[in-house]
Amino acid sequence: MRFRTLTAAAITALTVLGTVPAAQAAAPAAPEAGFKITVGKQTPEMEQAVNAARAEATASGDAVAAGPRLCFRAHSKNAGWTPTVCSDQTGHAGTEGHGDPIDRVVLWPSGGLDFYTQVHISNIPESSPERQIPSGGYVEIDAGDETVEALHLRSTNALMKASAHVKDVGWKGGTQWLNDQWIGSIGEGRWMEAFWIDI
Repeated sequence: MRFRTLTAAAITALTVLGTVPAAQAAAPAAPEAGFKITVGKQTPEMEQAVNAARAEATASGDAVAAGPRLCFRAHSKNAGWTPTVCSDQTGHAGTEGHGDPIDRVVLWPSGGLDFYTQVHISNIPESSPERQIPSGGYVEIDAGDETVEALHLRSTNALMKASAHVKDVGWKGGTQWLNDQWIGSIGEGRWMEAFWIDI
């Protein structure tokens, strides 16, 4: 797979937008062909989003986990960013039933979760290489002009239930506790519209 390097201007723009923290901007992850995957250190804004999500979970009566968890958010092409959801919350990232494809995803583990992920993007034959997300880190997947079709979720120390709302199909998955699974679809030309993850 061919890799491109980010220009200094692009790194500066990502830093200003908060996609890459300033401390990480000097050595960004190389983008994959046709899309970008950025691994970095969690920002204060991410911590605030987690705290707000956990407060909402507590207020709604959801059990807030003390151990491993995963927080996530999605950007839909027409709806923009949807609220942050954590794996100990009820809810999903993205939009359901609007036919609106996901084109960006951010995932960040906490509570000691050992987490790995990879992605399958529309119109790109191969899935990305698997990436480990370090403790206190995050991954942002940007499909560019394409859409996210599937996500691979793997952990060595937690079981997960997860499901994706897929174009023209509806919700797929979510029936088994697994430590290694794909959600979405591969090779069907169907984008993800929403997803949830429970740990």
